[in-house]
Amino acid sequence: MTVIEYCREEAKWRDLVIIRDNGWVTCSAYIEHKNLLRLPPDIANAEVVGAERGWIRLANRSGGLEDTPCVYLDIK
Repeated sequence: MTVIEYCREEAKWRDLVIIRDNGWVTCSAYIEHKNLLRLPPDIANAEVVGAERGWIRLANRSGGLEDTPCVYLDIK
C-alpha cells in the first residue's frame, strides 16, 4: 500500500499523519478531506512498511506544549 492509498483508505478524518523515512520525519499531512489530499509525488507513491498510532508534542498558540494523537507511517 502506498502513502496516498493509506491516507485515503485507512486514515480517519482529522488524523495527523507523520511520514518517516528510515526513522526521520520527512513529511506530514492533516486529513481534512480524503479526496483533497496533496503530497509530494515521491512520498505519495512510496510504499508503507509500517503504521502505528502514537502521540507527538506540539506547541500551541499560547506558547505551551500539548500532546496530540497522530499516525506514524514508515516508508521504504
